[in-house]
Amino acid sequence: MKGYTAIFCGLMVAFNASAGRITMSNPEQTTTANGQTLCVYSNSIYTFTYLTKSKHCPYSKTFDAENSE
Repeated sequence: MKGYTAIFCGLMVAFNASAGRITMSNPEQTTTANGQTLCVYSNSIYTFTYLTKSKHCPYSKTFDAENSE
């Protein structure tokens, strides 16, 4: 039983270490008045916006969860 406890604790530490970052994909894309591209990544929990000079949004992007709108 001790072995299972150690594995479980290790998994919890690994999860908590990466819990502050989230990778989102398939953004909604619009072009602003000054020609920049506004990328909106969202799901039922988080919404992130990213502004770029590129014509296309990156398909996936990683954000800090604490920066969510």
